[in-house]
Amino acid sequence: MNYLILVNKFEPLPAGFTDEIKLKDVCGRLFESQTAECLEMMLYAASSDGIDIGVLSGYRSEEYQQMLWEREISREMGKGLSYNEATSLVSRTLALPGCSEHSTGLAADLCTPSADDTEVFFYKTEQGKWLCRHAQEYGFILRYPRMKEHLTGIDYEPWHYRYVGQEAARLITESGICLEEFLHFYSDKYTTC
Repeated sequence: MNYLILVNKFEPLPAGFTDEIKLKDVCGRLFESQTAECLEMMLYAASSDGIDIGVLSGYRSEEYQQMLWEREISREMGKGLSYNEATSLVSRTLALPGCSEHSTGLAADLCTPSADDTEVFFYKTEQGKWLCRHAQEYGFILRYPRMKEHLTGIDYEPWHYRYVGQEAARLITESGICLEEFLHFYSDKYTTC
């Protein structure tokens, strides 16, 4: 498994990628098996520190991503936006089917225990603060950081964490870079992992 695979609107999932993923359940959501094990360790460590972290989303099939995409486009058009305006707005926070990290099984949307949807101010919660300090220790990065929207193509999402492995997570977090920058600057060393 390539834990440094780049998936975004410019780099869709390779054909057949999802056929090879071994999924494991964590908190009622599915994740790639190694990602699941590291996520369980991270959630256990947070709980040991008195911080309970909820899991909103994990693996998504392309069909499910398509349903989410169509629902959000319809919602925005219902507010009076044209199709093009709705598509432009929705694409800032939701990936097209085939272009979502959730389809890799490597991404987790995390939350406070009582949340039933993503939380705009998640970064201000105890859970968000704990993750900022410790996620890298378990191989996770904040995938869509603030001030990197021009590189990631996605608005800041303080709840979206992505598994990349401990060494890459440490370097990305300590350097204050996003995955796109990491792969650009360090691809020779790390993409063979």
